[in-house]
Amino acid sequence: MANLGKERQQALLKILHYIQDGGDFTEAKKMFQESFDKVDVSEITAAERELIAQGLDPRKIQYLCNVHADVFKGNIKENVANPDFAMPGHPVNTLKQENVVIKSLVNDYLLPNLKKWEKDYSEQTLSKIKQALSDLATIGKHYARKETSFFPLMTKYGITAPPQVMWGVDDKIRRLIKEANNVVNENDVDPAKLRKIIDEVSHEVLEMIFKEEEIMVPMIDEVASPADWGNVKEEEKQIGYTLINPPMNWKPKEEPKTAGPLSVDHLSSLFINFKEGALNLEQLSAILDLLPFALTFVDENDKVAYFGGGAAIFPHSKNAIGNSVFSCHTPESKPIVEKIFQDLHSGKKKVVTYWFKPKMLGRMLYLRYYAVHNEDGKYLGCLEVAEDITDIQKLSGQKKTEE
Repeated sequence: MANLGKERQQALLKILHYIQDGGDFTEAKKMFQESFDKVDVSEITAAERELIAQGLDPRKIQYLCNVHADVFKGNIKENVANPDFAMPGHPVNTLKQENVVIKSLVNDYLLPNLKKWEKDYSEQTLSKIKQALSDLATIGKHYARKETSFFPLMTKYGITAPPQVMWGVDDKIRRLIKEANNVVNENDVDPAKLRKIIDEVSHEVLEMIFKEEEIMVPMIDEVASPADWGNVKEEEKQIGYTLINPPMNWKPKEEPKTAGPLSVDHLSSLFINFKEGALNLEQLSAILDLLPFALTFVDENDKVAYFGGGAAIFPHSKNAIGNSVFSCHTPESKPIVEKIFQDLHSGKKKVVTYWFKPKMLGRMLYLRYYAVHNEDGKYLGCLEVAEDITDIQKLSGQKKTEE
């Protein structure tokens, strides 16, 4: 059986290398069908990871994985459905509900109205296309939930390449939808230009639905615990939903708890001595949660160790704790974050600051990265402090009394 698995892996790698080297799509599909009846998702992802380990240029990963999905489509083994996923309110059920609506928006409304407009060029039909593309732009919430909660869960269990690739495609789709909205709202709409961009948007959106449901979800299902899904559910409200009403409440089945040598419940009265005073854990936790910042502490190994603070600025996931901080950022921003941590580790910088207005917030954000050291100068990690300073910027004069 082990040899058989190795033979299948080598056959898959041969096909993927053929695609990587610019081989013909039809021939690649034929090679696959001659060698396989069905293939498991885990076999495809393992082969893709092997390609990356062999030195595949990361810039090619996104394109190649799109081609891989097309080659293998229709031949991926159906996984035994997890009965929990059918329960209203489960994060996967919610993801699939949104996908049903998104697919219908594209296939039953956007594309038919585009076809109609190409015949009648009426303002009424064009306004329907505008509305459809405006609605499609809300897919950003669907992708943001996936990137915030699903991707860290994959990374937590060592599934690192697919989230990187999928995040890059998500960003591409968001850019295409923005471009389509710009084209359709031009004073003199170019039919050929509109057809081209809508066809591209539609293809990418529908392909992503396939990847989410047939590749991503089965991969996570193999490793995730009920508690993991509980975290994903708790985090949904940070972002919201795409084209559906907020789903029903859902809670995972409780797993038996294994008590360690010390229960956190019994430590709330334990005092910690500081240079100037002492606080018990309950007080310290309450103070940290009250601070008007969003706090993230990344340890000396660049692993996310803590989220805190009283400001909800960036959505985050408990499932990201223990993951590399670099996996929590978009492919575009990753090189910037890597440079920040290089400078903090080396001592070149003690603090790195940025201020900008993220589109998702529409408010001015002040972001600081502090290098944290002990008394002997040993690097302990990085404290990220994110603060909304919009209202602070508006302050003028003085206030010395309570009105």
